[in-house]
Amino acid sequence: MRGVGEYTRVLIPEIVNNTNRILILDSGDLLVNKDLSELYFFDIGDNYFAFSLDEYAGTSIDNIPIAHNYFYPNTGVCLINVRKFRKDNLYKPCFYAAMSYDSLPCPYQDIFILVSNYKFKFWALNYNSPEFFKNEDEMKSNVDDVIGFTGWFNNQKSPYKYSKEELREAALNPVITHLYQTKPYRNEANAMNQEKWRKFANMTGLYDKIKEKYPQGFN
Repeated sequence: MRGVGEYTRVLIPEIVNNTNRILILDSGDLLVNKDLSELYFFDIGDNYFAFSLDEYAGTSIDNIPIAHNYFYPNTGVCLINVRKFRKDNLYKPCFYAAMSYDSLPCPYQDIFILVSNYKFKFWALNYNSPEFFKNEDEMKSNVDDVIGFTGWFNNQKSPYKYSKEELREAALNPVITHLYQTKPYRNEANAMNQEKWRKFANMTGLYDKIKEKYPQGFN
């Protein structure tokens, strides 16, 4: 089971009530490469959430049982329709969803897919792109020949999966890079992204504290 921080994100639409929408981002493993206005003003319609489809949606994974849902999301970058969330009192079913399982491997996204009643929209993968390239040589090669690219595409089991064209856009033009499989604080990201993560850590004004807590990321 993840820490309490995962569950407290569900409280945000209840606590913040001076806006109609909230954009929630993971911390520690995201690289924001561009202005986020287009995400914040994404046409969410009358839906509760906007997010990306997870790579393993529709897959039976032992440690993430809910992932067998063809619509299983990755909520590392998630837009919430606060007006509708509060109007429909969605916090209540979120609470009961959390209480209905002994353990939720990914509480935040597990709960949101459970309570959404399928009122969500998927956005382009380049808003929440994985790290497709292992090194600079792969970045210079044909993206269709990169193992990380072909592997991600072939892993998709959902009939609503991203096309190769959508994956190419995510790989070559990411708005946000989500290093959920190559954690930068463990020094697992490729050299370019690892250096960018350190640069962003320095910009926070908390560089020394981050370095002390995650020394591996600065090796």
